[in-house]
Order: sequence, then structure tokens, then C-alpha cells
Amino acid sequence: MENGSISSIEARLRRLEDQLAIYQVINGYGYAVDGMNAAAVGSCYVEDGIYAVGDMGAFEGRERIEAITRDPGHVAYVKAGCAHMSTVPHVVIDADQAVATCHTMVAMHGDDGFFIGRLSASRLQLARQSDGGWKIVHRQNYMLDGDPAGPALLGRLKEGPK
Repeated sequence: MENGSISSIEARLRRLEDQLAIYQVINGYGYAVDGMNAAAVGSCYVEDGIYAVGDMGAFEGRERIEAITRDPGHVAYVKAGCAHMSTVPHVVIDADQAVATCHTMVAMHGDDGFFIGRLSASRLQLARQSDGGWKIVHRQNYMLDGDPAGPALLGRLKEGPK
């Protein structure tokens, strides 16, 4: 096998490993926030990360994002039965930066069983860390409630990091 082929295989393997690591970060957030594990929630984000939610404002900094797990409204959702879920994201990687686009939702439990309480369009900007892992730098969510911002965000799925 030529060196060019080996390099190509190594590059492809790294790309797949990066994509899988990004999937883990995105999906891990949901498990962590539903488990009210502040440290695990925070580990998904860089220190000065931002989680911007269209109808709620922005949570700025890892400490503030971790605090979501202690928010009385969130605690009530968890106690009543909820699940934060992400669809498999479309990922665009450019060297040590990446963008992932997906739907996110919160399934909730009510008197008549389970229902989707929130459905959002999500775009996450991620950065490779010094240990080779990935963390979220900025996450933007827009509710899919008729506001054109959500579909517009989803339509940017092929746009890479800027």
C-alpha cells in the first residue's frame, strides 16, 4: 500500500472518530441534564460556552449552563418525567472546528401519557480540545413553532464553521 493510501485511510478514520465523538457530546448533554448531573452537563461545553435558547435567552459560561440542572422548572420537569433528546446530527468538520445541525426535543409525561413538550432546531459549534476531544462552544436552539428562525437554521446544515 502506498503512503498516500495510508494517509487517506488515517484521515478518514480520524474524521469518523471525530464525528462519533461529536455525536457523544451532543447526545450526552440530554442524558446528563435529565440525570441532573451538573458536572456532566458542564463537561459538554468549553469554559465560556454559550447555550442560546430562542424563547428563553442565553445561558453564558459553563457554570451557568451547569446551573440548568438546579433550576426549579427543570427539576419539576425531571420529577414529572421528561427526556431531552437529539436526532442524529448532520456534522461538518473543518480541521479543529465543527458544526452540527439537528432537531432536539423534550418528551414529557402528562396525565394522558407522553407528549413532545418542546421541539427545536439546533445548531452547535464545537471545537477540538487539546486532549483531542470535542466541546460545544455555542449552541443555538429555535423552537419549531412557526417562527421562520428554526427552519432557516436547519437550512444551514451544509455551512461549515466560520
